[in-house]
Amino acid sequence: MQPARLGFALPLILIVLAGCGGSDDEGTPATAAKPAELSGKLTVVSNWTGSEGEAFQAVIDGFKRQAPDVQVEVNQVPFDQTQAQLAQQFAAGSPPDVSVALPGIVRQFSQQGLLMNLDSLWDGWLKDGSYTQAVRDIAQGADDHTDAVLFKGNVNALIWYTPAQLKKLGIAVPKTWDEFTAALDKVKADGIEPFAVGGADGWPLTQWTDPLILRVAGAEAFNQLARGEIGWDDPQIVKAFDVFARMITDYWPDNALSTAFVDATCARVDGKAAFQNQGAFINLVAPGECDKSLKPGKDFTFFEMPKYDDSAPDARFVSGDLFMGAKDSDNPDAAMALLKYLGSADAQEIWAKRGGFVAPNAKVPESVYPNVNDRKAAALWPKDAGTAAGYDLDDWIGGEIQTKYKEALEQFVREPNVQKFIDTMTKVDTRSTEG
Repeated sequence: MQPARLGFALPLILIVLAGCGGSDDEGTPATAAKPAELSGKLTVVSNWTGSEGEAFQAVIDGFKRQAPDVQVEVNQVPFDQTQAQLAQQFAAGSPPDVSVALPGIVRQFSQQGLLMNLDSLWDGWLKDGSYTQAVRDIAQGADDHTDAVLFKGNVNALIWYTPAQLKKLGIAVPKTWDEFTAALDKVKADGIEPFAVGGADGWPLTQWTDPLILRVAGAEAFNQLARGEIGWDDPQIVKAFDVFARMITDYWPDNALSTAFVDATCARVDGKAAFQNQGAFINLVAPGECDKSLKPGKDFTFFEMPKYDDSAPDARFVSGDLFMGAKDSDNPDAAMALLKYLGSADAQEIWAKRGGFVAPNAKVPESVYPNVNDRKAAALWPKDAGTAAGYDLDDWIGGEIQTKYKEALEQFVREPNVQKFIDTMTKVDTRSTEG
């Protein structure tokens, strides 16, 4: 689950539709149209406000310099209202040309034949090394086509800490799971909370389950679970929740479910807890909400959650938002041109230079990022074919299962009974047994 918009910039994966002018019956881009030759109006729905909204507008302005005769109207819709509003607009036959969404609704609209098929665009991006197959898999529709593209990314499973505090405790940055738990035991023995957890906001709980499934069960099992190919009672998934239960029992604070995300972040900044497991967006939240004097890399930084099994292949936990394009857009040539631009390295560099952004396009150089923490996070994005990726599990699944999953996680924190949790989720999520 992703963080709700809280009035400050939070880096998110943005999946957008891109392509060229024209389409066939399935919405596949046909002939290319040059941006300078385009005209008319485009309507784009996004969730961004504040500094995030300004950054996105700067990217849109970059497109308008290429296509000066295209009028782009960006409509901001609150995050928690987006799905309902889009469902109404698509049902009424008047969808925006390009709209933000999460994977669940992208697959739903794809299943209904409402979205553009972007296979040809992705084929080109994979060929020139802009993206990998693992990233393309995140944008898959329900019809075996690729119906979304990535624009703005985020990397999770990052353990944030204060270097001076760890030095005072005599703890080196852990590189293995055993070193990780040894560090947690040392922190606890010194009377400091090992973790700050903002469980009152709900979504931070999923920031724990996803990396633990990825680290313990592996990327293949993670993605099989996300796609309903295996059930929650799969032994690898059960093992992951056994590890999670031990983390809660041994290292979580008693007030995890009553502490808000920002309060948890500031508690770690203030030294009341040694670590916080969160995404790259902490690089903006910590100085923006807790202490404006904090210097990234010096006063706060992170290490990646270690592998549970040192021999396991590399895998990255990523999360974010999607943009989808309406197959029945009133201006498909311009929509395709805009979205193709948004998937480019040139467009993504505009926001990357401002910070709080991980560019999914592998051709964006790390040198454009404004500070060491942003550069470190960007370096973890899966840019080579050998690195697997797992997309935010509950946002991928969506719908009623997502709602019940969050409720079950809250109960699991209150009572870390693995069998009870697995039994609940097996009843809730029956996709693997429905044939």
